Amino acid sequence: MDPRTIIDFARIRPLAGWSISASTVGVGLALYLSNWHLIALVPMLLGIIAVIIIQYVAHPLNDILDLDLDRKAAITETMRIKPIVDGRITVNETKALSAVLLLVVLAIFAYLIYAQPLLIFPAAYGLGIMLGYSDKRIRLAYRPFAEVYIGIPVNTITVTIIAYIGSGVLSPLAILVGVAFSFSASTFFLSMMSMDYPNDRLNDKRTTIVTFPRVHWCTYYPLIGLGVMLISSALLVGLIGLLPALVYAVPSSLVFVVLAWYGWRVDHLRDEYLEGKLPNPEGGSGHIRLRQLYLSIAYAGFLAVFFAVLGV
Repeated sequence: MDPRTIIDFARIRPLAGWSISASTVGVGLALYLSNWHLIALVPMLLGIIAVIIIQYVAHPLNDILDLDLDRKAAITETMRIKPIVDGRITVNETKALSAVLLLVVLAIFAYLIYAQPLLIFPAAYGLGIMLGYSDKRIRLAYRPFAEVYIGIPVNTITVTIIAYIGSGVLSPLAILVGVAFSFSASTFFLSMMSMDYPNDRLNDKRTTIVTFPRVHWCTYYPLIGLGVMLISSALLVGLIGLLPALVYAVPSSLVFVVLAWYGWRVDHLRDEYLEGKLPNPEGGSGHIRLRQLYLSIAYAGFLAVFFAVLGV
């Protein structure tokens, strides 16, 4: 198997935007909650590795599910790489790679659950969602509101559980920060749905955007995230005082406003396509979604540094 194929399956940018970013935020919160006295460094790192591998495995499995659709999609124009479509790996080889990685995840989960039995619940949810997203019978990827029952919970759970494993504290603050970050991370996901709208609609992939194409979801989700972030800011005032809470709230507000602006542009491109003023929304939306992704990754870095410094 070509090593480049293994790297291409990783989809480094989405991987960085979700599992790596959420884990980074969780580490920052763990340092804050433990005052830099982490109680379980190795289990926390193993948890991060498991989360990243789960998202990685979702990519090749989803490529198998979407194989016929991807063969018709504008892959090159949207700057995506599909190794199966390119002929660099077979479906059976892809399944074998995924199976090996799943065994690694199961081994890590067994160790973590043995040490912390309650971790069986987030572990089961993560595996169930990953398999359900790409299973040909369940096909969660082909149903509306995947961002609600996958994107938001998965990122929130990652932030909360990584913080919990490292600090030993199950914190309401970690949950709220995780939810706010999840909305920022999901903007990329929604814009990708909007970018894929023409091809998804033709192939009966009933995403949120395909089901409700006239609703400006890409604008609304960052604004909801802004509201959640402001609630977490109010909680922070009671914990750390007004000034540090403002240091958290002001840059965060700016991030969500910019994400909402990017989202409005994506929604506008889709509106123009629906009105027959644009041949397709794929090229323009593709560039905007990457800006959203990079901003969300930068936001995760800010959150991690902010909470880590608070814990000193």
